[in-house]
Amino acid sequence: MRITFFVLMLLALSAFAEVMPAASSDYALGIFGNANMDDRIDELDIAYVEGIIKGANAPTNLSDANYDGLIDAQDTDQIQKIMDGSESEITIVDARKRNVTLNVPIQKAVAVNTGALEIIRAIGVNVDDVFVGVSSYAIANGLYWPELKDQVSIAYGSPDYEQLAQLKPDLVILYKNPKKDESFDKYQAIGVPVICMDCFNQEEMDGSIKIFGELFNRRAEANGLIEWYHGYVDLVEERTRGLSASDRPRTLFYNYPESNYPLLKASNSLSGENTMIVKAGGINIAENLNSSSGVAEAEWEWLMSENPDIIVSNVVAAETKSGYSANDTALDFMKKIRDTLLNDSAINSTAAGKNGRIFIICTDLNRGPMQAAGTVFMAKLLHPELFEDLDPQSILKEYYEKWQRIPYHGIYVYPNQE
Repeated sequence: MRITFFVLMLLALSAFAEVMPAASSDYALGIFGNANMDDRIDELDIAYVEGIIKGANAPTNLSDANYDGLIDAQDTDQIQKIMDGSESEITIVDARKRNVTLNVPIQKAVAVNTGALEIIRAIGVNVDDVFVGVSSYAIANGLYWPELKDQVSIAYGSPDYEQLAQLKPDLVILYKNPKKDESFDKYQAIGVPVICMDCFNQEEMDGSIKIFGELFNRRAEANGLIEWYHGYVDLVEERTRGLSASDRPRTLFYNYPESNYPLLKASNSLSGENTMIVKAGGINIAENLNSSSGVAEAEWEWLMSENPDIIVSNVVAAETKSGYSANDTALDFMKKIRDTLLNDSAINSTAAGKNGRIFIICTDLNRGPMQAAGTVFMAKLLHPELFEDLDPQSILKEYYEKWQRIPYHGIYVYPNQE
C-alpha cells in the first residue's frame, strides 16, 4: 500500500497534535526517517511509519525517509539502512530549515563553519583527507589545525564560486546565518550542495553533532562526544537550577570590544553565549534586545540602567590575543582590553565596574563541544563558591587530548580564576 505523503498530511493535520509522539529530548533530530520526531533514528521510527501506512498514525514532517513524496515500504527500508549505516543518500534539515539531500558518506568537503570542523575532527574524521577547503580562520590558527596548513583558504562571507567549482566538493558547510554574498542560488549553479549548521548554540548542538555523525559515518563517536559534553554542561545546569533570581548575577556579554568599542554590542537570546550564561546560573541582561542575529547594539544609558553585576567580553583567538596559539603577549592584550572597559565611565558606574568583575575570555570557548569547558569557565566566574571542585582548564585539556588529539596549550581567561 502506498500513501501520497502530501495528501495524507492535509488529512491528518487536525489529528496531528493528538497523535504526535512525545520526544524523549528537547529537539527532534533533523534527519528524514526520524518519523516519530524524537532525538534518534531507531526501530520505533520503522514502527511509526508502518502505523502511517496502516492508517493508525498521522504522518510527520520527517516520516518520508527517502524524501520522494510518498509514505510506503521504501521508507522503512531507508530507515533500516540509516540504522545500519548502509544508506547511500540522506536528507537532512539544516539550521535554516532547508531540506537538503546528500550522498553519504561525504568524501570531499569545504568548511567555512569552523565550529563544524571542530565537531567533525572530534568524532574521528581525518579532516585533512576530507576537507579540500577550510575557513581562513582555521588556516590562520596553524598550531591548532596543523593538518590543514596546505588546504585552500576560504574567506568567510565572500566565497569565490569559481574557486569552489574547481574544488568540486560534495558539500559546503556554512554558518547558521550566512552572509549576504553567500548565495544558495550560486552554489546550486555550480552544482555544490550547501548546508547551514549551528555549532555554537547548545540548544542545537546535539542535533548538529548527530547529523555530522551520519554524514561522515561516525555515529558511535558522535554519540560519545554528546555524552562527554553533556557530562559537564548538565552538571553545571543541575547545580544552578534551584537558584533564585536574586542569586543569579545580572550579566552582560560584550561582544568583541577590541573592534567594537566604543560601540556596545551585546549577546541576546539568539546567541550561544546566552545559553552559557543561563546554564551557569546568570541572568543575561541583553536577552530581550532586538536583533535578527545573536548580537544587538545597545546604548550606554541602557547599560547603566541595567546595572550588571558582571561583564564578560570575548576576544578572537590569535597568537597575540588569546586561545590555543596564544603566547605570553596575549595576557598583555587581554589586560589592555579589560583596562579599557574598567576606565569607561558608563561601565565604571555599574556594580561590575565598581567591583572589578570584568573578565576577558577567548571566543573559542563558545565553539562546538568546547563549550563544556566554556560553560564551566562561565560558572566559575558567576558562582565561584558553587564550583570550587571543577577546573575548567583540566576539562579543556581533556577535550584537546581525548577528542581533538592535540596537547593542551593556550590562554583563555583574564584574570584567571583558580
